[in-house]
Amino acid sequence: MSKGNPYSALYYIKENKGKSILCIFMMFLATLMFLTGNYIQSVLATFDKDFLYGDTIVRVNMLSTDVKQEDFKAFSEMVEQDERLKSVKVTGYGFGSLTHSTVLGFEMSGRSYVFRSLEDMENVFARLNIEGDFSSCGHRSIIISKELAKNRGIELGDTIDHAFDPNLDGAYTVDALIDDGGYCTFYIFEDDDNLVRLYIYSDSMEGKELYDYVRNLAGDKRVQISETERDVVLPQLSIFYIVFYIVDILIAIVLAVTVNSVVTGQYLKRTYEFGVYRALGRSKKDIWKKVAAEILIMNLFACALGFCVMFLYTYLVNELYYTQKGLHLLYASKAGFFGLLICETLIVVPLIFAKAKKMSRADVTQF
Repeated sequence: MSKGNPYSALYYIKENKGKSILCIFMMFLATLMFLTGNYIQSVLATFDKDFLYGDTIVRVNMLSTDVKQEDFKAFSEMVEQDERLKSVKVTGYGFGSLTHSTVLGFEMSGRSYVFRSLEDMENVFARLNIEGDFSSCGHRSIIISKELAKNRGIELGDTIDHAFDPNLDGAYTVDALIDDGGYCTFYIFEDDDNLVRLYIYSDSMEGKELYDYVRNLAGDKRVQISETERDVVLPQLSIFYIVFYIVDILIAIVLAVTVNSVVTGQYLKRTYEFGVYRALGRSKKDIWKKVAAEILIMNLFACALGFCVMFLYTYLVNELYYTQKGLHLLYASKAGFFGLLICETLIVVPLIFAKAKKMSRADVTQF
């Protein structure tokens, strides 16, 4: 429709800029849920490498009840003889991962991996596609990503201990920084006497296929096959999504009530206008289309403005702050899109239905 046509939705918006801008601003607030969803999923994104490496490496531990290590030794031999599998033996001592801050401000920990030699680490790194200069690495070396180093204010060559991070049980030297982009922590700890753990990987399998293959190979052997990080972490982080969507719905309801009160006043003053349209032969279906078009166009303007503002904000906050902290706020995410969709649906759909239904009943003879 032409902007000069009084029946056009754009004509009303153009001729009533003040009222339209107020409605657009109220609808613009709903688009902020997209940014909120991006924050939520940015926290989960710090575990991307944990999930990837957990899909690639299956961790198998000796059970404490297997005192003579008979089952563990038998299983280790089966793995060594299997042409589809590769493995490295790992010390049974536990090693915690360095904590890292997130875009939401709280601290979390990724996965830690420990190797008894530089050779073992490089063999596994080759499968994980991790590259770097490891010539200085040896006993009590710690290897982290450049992002994690920025996040914790660590420099290459630093020696860190329990006073620096409570997850550390002793002093370790940061002997390599990798372009990994993740928040896992890798150790080299030379121990040939307490090898009661295996890291198992394959050149042809990964994920559930690899996990199931190892489990089937173990059969009735008494060994502990650890779950993948994906299976362990995702259920724990689901609370973030639950809280987010609950807040999203509550905010949508508040905005829906607010927008409805603003728009109701405008349409009440236009009852005679719509009565004239009906008297001139416009059908109820035409009235529904006009009201829907007006509200949807204003909402489109609100979304366009919201995406521009959020893109600019995300760019600036990444460049000026998060990058220096080894973090990254996502520009888009599934949580953001679903959060926006829920909010928009709860605001726009009832608004169109209520106003269109009211205006389609307008009758000029009542005035």
